[in-house]
Amino acid sequence: MSGGISGVTRVIVGVDGSEGSLAALRQGAEEASRHRAALYPVLAWTPPGGEAADALQPAPLDVRWHWQRQAETSLEKACEAVLGAAPFAMPVMPKALRAEAGPALVACARHDADLLVIGAGRRGPLHHLVHGSVVRHCCRHAHCPLLVVPFEGTG
Repeated sequence: MSGGISGVTRVIVGVDGSEGSLAALRQGAEEASRHRAALYPVLAWTPPGGEAADALQPAPLDVRWHWQRQAETSLEKACEAVLGAAPFAMPVMPKALRAEAGPALVACARHDADLLVIGAGRRGPLHHLVHGSVVRHCCRHAHCPLLVVPFEGTG
């Protein structure tokens, strides 16, 4: 990606803790450094059983707080694993959001000067049938440049 995108001020990266999302975070950090942009790692989460189950039988507030804190901790660990614990070369603003991943990432990357970076996951067809594809959603709905980082892990 040499010089193809100019004027990037924010790099939004989808993070879920998978190897593919860690590769995307690595690439996103490189892009943020290259463009002297702020890095926004974003982890979107939904309650166990999904939003529909939580709407039918809402979880107590302390349980909801616990889920949010788990998401924040997972995001912090991913950032530390990829970026290290030292001060960052660019502003890093992690966000853990209660939302479906695709819509959350598109909403976060709403400016023309944004770059959205996501990993191409290796989940099976059943997962995509039930949950849809974050990559597909972002390709269809993002209003900014999108960088899909292929997962190159082994088996």
